[in-house]
Amino acid sequence: MSERIKVIVIDRENNIEKELFHDREQALLYTLREGGIILPSLCGSMGKCGKCQVRFCGYAPFPGQTDRAVISPDKLREGYRLACTACPGKDCVIETAFEKERGIDVVVESRTEDVLREGSLREKEDRDKDGGCGKGQQDVLPEKEKAKGLAAAVDIGTTTIAVQMIEAWTGHILDTYVCLNPQGSYGMDVISRIQAGTEGHGEELRRLVREALEAGIRRMAENPGDGKQRKLEKIVIAANTAMGHLFMGYPVESLGKSPFRPVNIGAVQTDFLGTPAALIPGISAFVGGDIISGLYACGLCRQTNRVWLFLDLGTNAEMVIGDGRRLACTAAAAGPAFEGKGRYGATGAERISAIAYLLEQGLIDKTGLLREPYFETGIETEIEKPGKKVWVFEEDIRDIQMAKAAIRAGIYFLMEHLGIKGLEEVEKVYIAGGLGFYLDKKAASRIGLIPAEWLEKIETMGNTALAGARLLARELCKEDYRAGSGMEVMNCLEKAALKAESFQLAEEASFEKIYIDYMNFGD
Repeated sequence: MSERIKVIVIDRENNIEKELFHDREQALLYTLREGGIILPSLCGSMGKCGKCQVRFCGYAPFPGQTDRAVISPDKLREGYRLACTACPGKDCVIETAFEKERGIDVVVESRTEDVLREGSLREKEDRDKDGGCGKGQQDVLPEKEKAKGLAAAVDIGTTTIAVQMIEAWTGHILDTYVCLNPQGSYGMDVISRIQAGTEGHGEELRRLVREALEAGIRRMAENPGDGKQRKLEKIVIAANTAMGHLFMGYPVESLGKSPFRPVNIGAVQTDFLGTPAALIPGISAFVGGDIISGLYACGLCRQTNRVWLFLDLGTNAEMVIGDGRRLACTAAAAGPAFEGKGRYGATGAERISAIAYLLEQGLIDKTGLLREPYFETGIETEIEKPGKKVWVFEEDIRDIQMAKAAIRAGIYFLMEHLGIKGLEEVEKVYIAGGLGFYLDKKAASRIGLIPAEWLEKIETMGNTALAGARLLARELCKEDYRAGSGMEVMNCLEKAALKAESFQLAEEASFEKIYIDYMNFGD
């Protein structure tokens, strides 16, 4: 058995000092996690991102190649090391020195209600005719009863978590809570989380996400924003398949290897914090309950007589197409292009706008090459919306190109799957997610992310996963009052998920060719 040493951890910012016991044969990062000290590790503890730095006070282990690659010589001499690779051999004192997040930019708004009011989804006139999702109900509960309950809507994302507290009967939003998903200490992408779960960290990942949710929900339930003390009646959770599995404590091994079969993607009724909770059903290992929630929020889980496309653009871009009879869905690996912060704080939407502008100015050609002398140095440009300067480097351009090619290839195969011959047959395009909320539609069309034929058909929707969870929470609470259609809606969502025809792009025989065909800008 390996000898354990004592590590004193000092967090000056939060005025915390902890004494931990460390196994000398393992990396310091694991001991810090076990001691409740959560720090970022964007690369999944591979020693590449440089986010998990700590400073050894006095004794410091010899720096390795990974330390030298991401930490400056001056800082190395001062005792800075990467916690994910450092293996101290004797008692020591360390200070937390990892890069703090400077704020959380999480889109919680959605435009689903505005679009419904405008009639773009033709939902209003259909509600009274149809018995499916979204069936209208009369608000017959007495006013004194309406004021009693609260409900929580949850969106568990790979990067962030968003929770909204609503009035159970009216759906009125009382408060919003957002935080980084603390599972990020095991890596910022789904694959890293699945790998961590497979390596025996599943219970820890479950604990982290549940503690984060508990902190937000309890805070808002105790002080819901209007000073009234009311009972929390329902919690509804939207999550991608991997995050849903980790929340429930399901094994995730099968999500990381072919044939990629989830343990359970049906609707789940459970208990969380002593409150009835529902997990929205998903479709496949790659298209989860967050997408079904988004379709519900946009009125797309029910039969229509038109062709529409739903895109949720993030690190993993999920896509669904419907023609009134069938649903088909797939997912494309978009990488880091659409989500998070780029160099100098640029978002995915801002990078798209900047690249579109540079294309118009002839400073980038259709193959993605920056004109000299900017190929090596990058170029700074000011974009009209939101009126800020954005640096663009060749690496940024390649990221956007690869993501754009993957999305367009996905759209191509979705249309082929349903036998849709021409772009003009698609009547509406709904773009969800943080990128979709801020995306400049003309810029997206200019780079070829969205076909020019669809420019006037695009609706940018925002956080539809959270909006769908909010709507469903209200319906489930009404069910308890014997005045709603909560279980009808849940059954409708399960039917929609089961009906969807899911396929993997990588298994399409001509995927590589189509992907390459869409690499150029404007195509």
